[in-house]
Amino acid sequence: MDSNVQAIYSTTERKSYNSIKSNTETQKGDNHEGEEPAPRGKGLSLWLASIFIVAEMAGSGVLALPRAVADAGWSGIAMIVFCGGLSLYSGVCLGRCWSIVEERYEGYKEKNRYPYPTIAEKAYGTKMRYFVSFCIDSTLLGVAIVFLLLSSQLIGSLAASWGISFCYWILILAAILWPLTFLGTPEEILVKPAAVIALATTVTACVILIVLIAEEIADAETVSHPAPSVKSFFLSYGTILFAFGGAASFPTFQNDMKDRTQFPKAATFDFWHSLVLYLPVAVLGYLVYGNTLVPNVLDALPYSIPKSVISIMLALHMFFAFLLVINAPVQDLEEFFKVSVWKRIAIRSLIMLGVVFIAQSIPRFGQILNLIGGSLTTLTCIIFPCWFYFKLCGQQDPTWPIRNISLYERYS
Repeated sequence: MDSNVQAIYSTTERKSYNSIKSNTETQKGDNHEGEEPAPRGKGLSLWLASIFIVAEMAGSGVLALPRAVADAGWSGIAMIVFCGGLSLYSGVCLGRCWSIVEERYEGYKEKNRYPYPTIAEKAYGTKMRYFVSFCIDSTLLGVAIVFLLLSSQLIGSLAASWGISFCYWILILAAILWPLTFLGTPEEILVKPAAVIALATTVTACVILIVLIAEEIADAETVSHPAPSVKSFFLSYGTILFAFGGAASFPTFQNDMKDRTQFPKAATFDFWHSLVLYLPVAVLGYLVYGNTLVPNVLDALPYSIPKSVISIMLALHMFFAFLLVINAPVQDLEEFFKVSVWKRIAIRSLIMLGVVFIAQSIPRFGQILNLIGGSLTTLTCIIFPCWFYFKLCGQQDPTWPIRNISLYERYS
């Protein structure tokens, strides 16, 4: 899961949209029974929202997918489709949850920078709000660690002749990133270009990667494709789900759309676009390299200029994405503790030290992918959306429109 666009939105909205006052949070809205939310005069169009979602979803996970398929065997292909479908349905559920919150509480019809925690609060109370915020922030910090590890690995492979080890590259990049983390929120004008650039670099890198792997297909007969073990199968689940782990940010995108009723179309477009990028890389990678695959499929490719281009594009993408990803959780902490400028520098420095410590302690990004995908991503992108949706639909109030869930949807 590439969570940079989620972080962009989480951080840029902190400037323009301060917290909603408590009196409006509890105020009930008018009864809009049978009425859809009105389109907004300003906001994301359907296609721009689709670009943001795809750019947020397609990222570092694609490099680990071939190894994930190798761990699950050919059933890993079906698991990619299955996890993608789960992510799509969960995202749609979160979108429905936000629509329910808007129609019940008047104060939430304007933009909100914490839509997912707000959904959790309306479903299960304040404690659940804090727990969901903790899960999201922990996920983003984990993604930041993955970005630091991957960018260090990619740059280290490009500069192998310099004789600098991978662990030192982690320290070098961290030293460069550290003062940049002191910056405030990114300027809003950078949001749209950042999303477009993120999408363009990822798509281009994936296309080149597919071509390079396809050129090696002649050697596919010499590799083996053994049956997976139970342990490897479930480890692959965590990696694959991580690649589709952006559903937690879906309410943010819906909340910023000009016409929020178009959100399911944007989510569906993301699902098919992600499959078009992921499946060829995963299938070809496993077909060509089999059980010899390493966590980063780039390491299995022989040296070439196109491979260096892929490494440069993805390294730059993850380098800058690191700043966007880590900005959201640190600002949550700063807002919670209401810190001054000097305390803010201290907090960001301590968090950076923690990220570097974990990256040096667990220098294999595949293990972090498995951990995040199998735990936090499962909660925020699979379990919570359905749980909150069922709970909100079951709540009753005379002024609220009735929400029904079909038996097929309830038990499927």
